[in-house]
Amino acid sequence: MRLNIIGRCGLALSFSLGKPAGVASQAGAAPDTLLARLTQEALDSAPAVRRAEAFARAAEHRVRPAGALPDPMLMVGIMDLTLPRFAFRESDFTEVDVEVSQALPWPGTLTAQSRAAGAVARASRADLAALRREVITRVSSAYYRLQYVLAAQHVLARQQRLLGSVVEISTARYGTGSAPQSDPLQARTAVARLATDSAALAAEEASLRAELRAVRGIRGSEQLSPGPMDAGRVAGMLAETAAPFADGQGGEALAGHPRLRSRASDIEAAEHTVRVAALQGRPDFVITTRYGARPLGADFFSAFLGIRVPLWTGRKQQLLTEAARSEAESARSRLSEERAVLEAELEHTAAEARAGATRLRLLMRQVVPLTRESVEAALREYRTGLVGFLNVLTAQDAAYRAELEAAEVAARYQSNLVILEQLLAPEEGP
Repeated sequence: MRLNIIGRCGLALSFSLGKPAGVASQAGAAPDTLLARLTQEALDSAPAVRRAEAFARAAEHRVRPAGALPDPMLMVGIMDLTLPRFAFRESDFTEVDVEVSQALPWPGTLTAQSRAAGAVARASRADLAALRREVITRVSSAYYRLQYVLAAQHVLARQQRLLGSVVEISTARYGTGSAPQSDPLQARTAVARLATDSAALAAEEASLRAELRAVRGIRGSEQLSPGPMDAGRVAGMLAETAAPFADGQGGEALAGHPRLRSRASDIEAAEHTVRVAALQGRPDFVITTRYGARPLGADFFSAFLGIRVPLWTGRKQQLLTEAARSEAESARSRLSEERAVLEAELEHTAAEARAGATRLRLLMRQVVPLTRESVEAALREYRTGLVGFLNVLTAQDAAYRAELEAAEVAARYQSNLVILEQLLAPEEGP
């Protein structure tokens, strides 16, 4: 599975939005090498991935044994020794026996068992592929959220510097009697609120870094230096138009998703298990050969054919067959449920991506520039006494919140692109 996530996310979005792949300008974006490295490390060493790989290997190893014959039985013994001395050469009945027996299940039983085990192995491989996609999505979501937190910290630091100058201006005006005492008090309150925002961002940053370590199976601290989310760069890569998501397209796009393949393999395994349970109600055969060596008489050879009589079929095999049929019915219901969940997830993510693209364009082209101009205008007018201090704080807070919103929308938009890619990408290998 390729890890060039940034380069391919535009293709995934354009497909999900019903556009030709070449329309999305983001398809040509340079890949984020740090994100690619973190994702590869998670795929290579994440405990959950290693566990799923081991489970898939175990299921693979069970396929051939499931279709193998039962082990033959070899018996060697001595019979009819003369008592009380256990004499070996005093009776014509004394003999040394060698017996070999082989059980033969009813025709078709081993084939059904092998096919059931093969379906379980395919389901395990599909589960592994689905888990790898989840790991990619988890790493990307935490990484982009961390980029947002870093961008928010930069915006907050700039806002603190700006409010520091506002505190000085309001204090100076209060000292000259041209402003009430509430102005510097309100400015200091706004600075204190920024300090609480800073503490919350620091806690979220620590949590996200811990999650990135956990998903990659890393203990202890490490130095990660991702750049802050650049909302302007993300907005510059957005396509100018976005066609609505086509109804009914999700089913075709999701046909090869490993979660659906896993559920289909579960159905196949359950159906073969039904046949196995039904065939176990038929008689099995046992072929036995025996060679007897007599010290005082002629040797002899014997052969036997045994049949297992399924006398208690009504209490065992028939009930097991009904149980297997119920499991097959349950597996078919799980497939329908999984398909509905995936289609809803695809539509929800595509809608979020469309909305994110629209919001980000509006924020970067209109809202953010206008709020910055409002701050400058409010500061100029406050110095000359044309507006009150509350106008300055309102304008500054609006600009601060707009930049935070732009960074958050950009991070969420990038995460949605990765989710779309993992939903729509064909499986390229185990």
